[in-house]
Amino acid sequence: MGRKSVAREIAVKLYELDVRVYESTDSTMGKVFPSGKELAVQHMVKQIHSDKKHFFKKETTLISNMINTIQDKEKAKKFKNELDEIRLMIEEYSPAQVITDSFESNISNLKNRFSKEDKKIICIGREYGSGGHEVGFRLAERLGISYYDNEILKMSSDRFDSNLKVITEHDEKVGKQSFFDENPLNLFGFSANDSLFFAQSELIQDMAAKGDCIIMGRCAEVVLGHAGIPCISVFLGAPLEDRIEHEMACSKLSRDQAVNIVKKKDKERKAYYNYYTSRHWGHSDNYDLCINTACFGIEGTVDLLEKMVNLAYDIS
Repeated sequence: MGRKSVAREIAVKLYELDVRVYESTDSTMGKVFPSGKELAVQHMVKQIHSDKKHFFKKETTLISNMINTIQDKEKAKKFKNELDEIRLMIEEYSPAQVITDSFESNISNLKNRFSKEDKKIICIGREYGSGGHEVGFRLAERLGISYYDNEILKMSSDRFDSNLKVITEHDEKVGKQSFFDENPLNLFGFSANDSLFFAQSELIQDMAAKGDCIIMGRCAEVVLGHAGIPCISVFLGAPLEDRIEHEMACSKLSRDQAVNIVKKKDKERKAYYNYYTSRHWGHSDNYDLCINTACFGIEGTVDLLEKMVNLAYDIS
């Protein structure tokens, strides 16, 4: 039997099964192929010739859903067996043009990013009040690796021989400076914020080169990407109300105070990230994984990230 004949046979069987299933169900669902038989068959044959693997997965699933509503279990079982036979025919047909599932075909992309010689580097961006510090610290303890957040401030302070308070005031901040403004970090021609960003970028590369670690914020995944150092990038967020409550619980602030600080910090972090990376803070296409910590909780989020790290670095 020629390929065209096989394609038509599949289409006819699928159409006729759809009709019989529809007539046997009390469901409010309509037929999968509402047009006349010949038009429906022609359409399906066309889809088969251009593959449309996804098309058949969707249509056979719709028929399967209708079968599940049939009260007569014996009849439903018979229909399911017929549908399985048609699905097997579709698989065996092996159309000339196969449209690959891009997500499925690239699912090992993360795993292929790392070699055995690469350090385990996890960069975590976060909305304020989403529990990023707790997640990062606990994950580092779980994995037995270094954790860098406020430690970066101390190292920056040592590098500039500057007061830690001054460093903290400029951490993850954006602000241009005129030629005549004083720069407390003593880098001529740059604003204090730019000076600190460049210094922290060097520190981040140094830390990543030395050993396995987790780095919080400071555009770390972009800094390392530009340096050719592979890493896992994660963004943690949560609904605003949950983050406000989290901040109130952690800092013992009033609701108004918590609202102000959460919104202020988010605005600063967004401006900082967008300014120094030319990307969009929090947008999913900039990260390997985005997690709603309010959904999973701190420990649940740590569990997810631990599994991700083990998968990426093939840790058995």
